[in-house]
Amino acid sequence: MPLEEYHKKRDFKATSEPEGKEKQSKAKLRFVIQRHAATRLHYDFRLEMEGVLKSWAVPKGPSLNPVDKRLAMMVEDHPYEYRTFEGSIPKGNYGAGEVEIWDEGIYEPLEKIEGKSDDLIMRAELHKQSLKFILHGKKLKGEFALVKIKNSTEENAWLLIKHKDRYAVEEDYDAEEHTSKKSKVTAYLQEKSSKKKNDTAESLKHYKNYAPALSREKKLSDFIKPMLCKTSEKPFDDKDWAFEIKWDGYRAIADTRNSEIRLYSRNGLDFSKSFKKVADALKIQEHEMVLDGEIVAYDDKGKPNFQWLQRIAEQNTDLVLIYQVFDVLWLNGYSTENLSYLQRKELLKEALIENEIIKYHDHILQNGKDFFHAAQDMGLEGIIAKKTESEYKENTRSSEWLKIKIHKTDEALMCGFTAPKGSRKQFGSLILGKYLNGELVFCGHTGTGFTDQSLKEIHQKMQLLIVKQSAFKITPKTNSKATWIKPELVAEIKFTELTKDHIYRHPVFLRLREDIDETDVKFDTDSLEKQPNMKAKTPAKKVTDTDKVKKIGKQQVTLTNQNKLYFPADGITKGEVVDYYQSISKFILPHLKNRPQSLNRFPNGIEGLNFYQKDADEHTPDWVTLQKIFSESNDKYINYIICNDKETLAYLNNLGCIELNVWTSRIPKADFPDYLVLDLDPSEKNTFEEVIETALAVKEVLAIAKIMGYPKTSGSSGIHVYIPMGGKYSYDQVKDFGHVLMQLVHQELPELTTLERSLQKRDKNKIYLDYLQNRRAQTLASVYSIRPKPGAPVSAPLEWTEVKKGLHPTDFTIRNMAERLQEKGDLFKPVLGKGIDLIKAITALENVK
Repeated sequence: MPLEEYHKKRDFKATSEPEGKEKQSKAKLRFVIQRHAATRLHYDFRLEMEGVLKSWAVPKGPSLNPVDKRLAMMVEDHPYEYRTFEGSIPKGNYGAGEVEIWDEGIYEPLEKIEGKSDDLIMRAELHKQSLKFILHGKKLKGEFALVKIKNSTEENAWLLIKHKDRYAVEEDYDAEEHTSKKSKVTAYLQEKSSKKKNDTAESLKHYKNYAPALSREKKLSDFIKPMLCKTSEKPFDDKDWAFEIKWDGYRAIADTRNSEIRLYSRNGLDFSKSFKKVADALKIQEHEMVLDGEIVAYDDKGKPNFQWLQRIAEQNTDLVLIYQVFDVLWLNGYSTENLSYLQRKELLKEALIENEIIKYHDHILQNGKDFFHAAQDMGLEGIIAKKTESEYKENTRSSEWLKIKIHKTDEALMCGFTAPKGSRKQFGSLILGKYLNGELVFCGHTGTGFTDQSLKEIHQKMQLLIVKQSAFKITPKTNSKATWIKPELVAEIKFTELTKDHIYRHPVFLRLREDIDETDVKFDTDSLEKQPNMKAKTPAKKVTDTDKVKKIGKQQVTLTNQNKLYFPADGITKGEVVDYYQSISKFILPHLKNRPQSLNRFPNGIEGLNFYQKDADEHTPDWVTLQKIFSESNDKYINYIICNDKETLAYLNNLGCIELNVWTSRIPKADFPDYLVLDLDPSEKNTFEEVIETALAVKEVLAIAKIMGYPKTSGSSGIHVYIPMGGKYSYDQVKDFGHVLMQLVHQELPELTTLERSLQKRDKNKIYLDYLQNRRAQTLASVYSIRPKPGAPVSAPLEWTEVKKGLHPTDFTIRNMAERLQEKGDLFKPVLGKGIDLIKAITALENVK
């Protein structure tokens, strides 16, 4: 029932909103944009579809500038009658506030399909989570797109984007500037703003009554050094503690006490120009405040990303960033530092005006362990624990605030560098140090984690700091001749452990930290070994009704949360994924045997966050086969999981591995692939019929070379063609031969295909002929692997007679693959066979030329 949630949220005896019913959509579809002043001002973007209005809340409003990518949060469906609704929603009702129509008109899909209604086309695009349409409104005209943000921390987050066309503009576009001056919503907002100022003043009086610490006499300095955390190794539960997300960003103090907004780092660096968006967004605050928070950049997967934050600081202003505000030190003439943490948070929530960039950073109470594991599942950096009664203590690293990291990272001083070796330029490795009881101690070297660009930039900075003598009391022995520098540059590193001698094991350079003062880079001598105020140990988690221990192969395998929906739209559970792989194990295991696995984990299903994992963690059962393989890119050995049996297969599925990604080579011949893969990867505007046409061109080229290829669906939108190589040739030989084949295919279909690797430069109308999958350590979804896409499609081997018009990649799913295997057997078995004679194949191609 599309309107069930809409009806559930509203009392139609108390609100004048239309109750509405589902209707049949007409030939011409309508849209409406309503300006809605509720808890916050936003714009409701509604598209008629399937007899209702599919709806998104757009906080900043739509834009005609293609550079703007407006966040749009999908909300419940609204009835068709809602498109004409204007007026007041009374207080106490859902969405209480004022509503007015900002724009309306008709719309149509960008790409029409003969014989299909506009409504049917738009419904199909909605299912694919990518809508492209043309608006015919009074204010908004031309081409637009609504695209779901994949793996966002917000489940319903989309982007509303204007396409470049004759209606697009290049100047800044603010929807508020295109609003009627007689707007009732504007009048409502002005009245609400005035009332909020009075309410907050009353709230301060309330605190003053029971908290004498709230005083005008406390004076804040012009530059505030924030309160800092100590470190705790493990998460804990405690009713006297609150827990927040640990952001991967820049700590920042914001001061709105004067007409000129101040925004600066923990050591006084001015952020107001580097992060002008944040400084400008702070101007809407109605109260005099000093705030503490973190400036965070979000990547295209919706995750905090420090590198993207640095790109913003370098004037890449199009990227998404948010100032996560978690504390208030001053409010309307009063210091709040001596209030408790919870009192300050309550004041902050009441006083802070949020918008697209300024956000109140919430917390949870007591349940630190569950919160830590949730942060881990989401791929975040860690959590912060804060005692609920803690006061704010400037420039103090307090045990009442603790950081609990998921991955071990630290800041270290760059004290020198060694000469480069081989093909590397600039320098070989950094020499690290850190202060301990006022003395600089040697912490080892790091020579990994650098790009060509970062090598060059860091080397230039170090040249200005070169000195003759090291800053260490006793000059350490380094792995090659050292050049010493003043210890003024701060590097953030990740590492596996810190030895008793203060040496970082397996350190990897992450980035420079110009926001941290070098004098603050010191070891915490009284770091906590035990958890604070720990209660009795929480009993081990019981096996629930949806968990079970099952004998699979030779092992007892624990299978957890078997009823969790992995494919919500299709009703497919985690247990059904496990059962599918067990039912086809005799067919898939030969294709997984002795191949290193790169895990792509979806612990909360395809609509949740996913993350990649190569290295097996410490909790891997001892019966799972592991293989150490040296990684040149990581400069270390990685423990890859090898899936040779049914029990390991179930273990991987239980970890959230919906798909199984394997190397093209096997142990022990890791440098010699068993097959060559030609990946036909369509761009945005290609049809699958064009992919089929390209696959048949591949078949013709292979026939010229007198070799056999074996096609399979990718399980997504493309086709893979595998060629047996028999483990006789190196990766470079196989890749180069793949390049030759793809060049010949491109010659056959120059208007349809491309060899352009760069997504930015690639023609959106052409199929990418990808031969670069044939490199060492590259992984591909195995044949018979489920893909994490709606419908649970499976990467299915094909007979060449099936590669024809009418074939669709979603024809093969978790529901029908087992039956197909019983009927046709393993069509991909020859891929693991003897392999081609590469010299003969090349000779055959040359003879034709």
